[in-house]
Amino acid sequence: MPPDPVRVLLAWEGGAGRGHIVTLKTIAEALGDGFVFDAALCRMDYAGEIAPLCERVFPSAYLGFDDRRRRASGNPGTASWADFLGDLGFASPQRLIGQIEWWLAALKARQSRLMVGDFSPIAMLAARIAGIPMAAVGTGYSTPPPGMERFPTLLPEHARRIYDETELVAAVNAALAHFGREPIAVFSDIYAGVTLMPRTIAALDPYAPWRCQPVLPPLNEKLPRRRERGDEVFVYFSTRERDDPVLMDVLAGLDLPTRLFMPNIDPDLAARLQSSGIMLETRPVPVEQIASRSRIMVHAGQHGSLCMALGMGLPQVAFPQHLEHLYHARRAQELGTVSLFERHERDGEAIRQAVHAAYKDTTRADRAYALSGALASELFGDISALVRARLLPLLD
Repeated sequence: MPPDPVRVLLAWEGGAGRGHIVTLKTIAEALGDGFVFDAALCRMDYAGEIAPLCERVFPSAYLGFDDRRRRASGNPGTASWADFLGDLGFASPQRLIGQIEWWLAALKARQSRLMVGDFSPIAMLAARIAGIPMAAVGTGYSTPPPGMERFPTLLPEHARRIYDETELVAAVNAALAHFGREPIAVFSDIYAGVTLMPRTIAALDPYAPWRCQPVLPPLNEKLPRRRERGDEVFVYFSTRERDDPVLMDVLAGLDLPTRLFMPNIDPDLAARLQSSGIMLETRPVPVEQIASRSRIMVHAGQHGSLCMALGMGLPQVAFPQHLEHLYHARRAQELGTVSLFERHERDGEAIRQAVHAAYKDTTRADRAYALSGALASELFGDISALVRARLLPLLD
């Protein structure tokens, strides 16, 4: 008789973007036959994209954001990944224990032999406690390495920390002790013993100096690059951008050939934008079509969008919606092909002029094309082979 297939639990514990689902779907497709997948998702918005690969898809425990300490401290911006996890429950042993218990029950119920998590740090602790191999995927930003004495500050203007990492270590160790497991020494060691598979490039990775293992390329296969420029503005807005009236007004009045993909767009907003001449897509657009039609890309500074445009050699305009977007967009801006508008920079006419300038700028277009060639070895790789090489040994 053939061996029973290996059951894999795909976990997504926090965040809002579609990219988390896309990453987990890529992992499942890379592993392929011989595996049965279940997906435990903190948001079900994009569950339909991964459901065809899974036996079951169900809502998971999630990282609830508690900003009481941050508000009491004057609401400073998040200084580090440790500070961010503090807001998400890592300062509370009781919160950690409750969430770990949920993941332990899920692993047992689904008889999982491997967990793969995107932004799933408490699920990661549960896998450690259960003795199940765990792989962490995501961007470099969300998949830090162990062994750092202290998490680095991510943005210089947000340097004030409201959590001491020794406090977070104490909370984690209390939770580990509850389940009879050994303590950690430094907070970054919550990632110890995990197969880390961040998909990024060095220019966008805040932890590049501390990594011992190579990162994986962010793109699965080489994207088409064209010296001939298309004539469209390709816009991808997937989260809170739709709630920004200035951005929506700019889109409606852009007066350039514009193609928009906005998952789960409100029907009234869709009708308004279509009436202004925007070509509205209702499902993901093939990259070959984006490359052949587009002159520039407009998005929120998501890591995946930045990398896709870098790979296709397209200039970009980014409107970050939170600090992770801002970090990645700033790092990409340093490469010379990205214009950036922060959340407090919402002058509609200035935005419109910047998009038009990027659309017409042949010098930036040439720079973007050259940069895509220079970064090709970092951006692209056989992700199926790389994933299998990292994960299959965990099951020996």
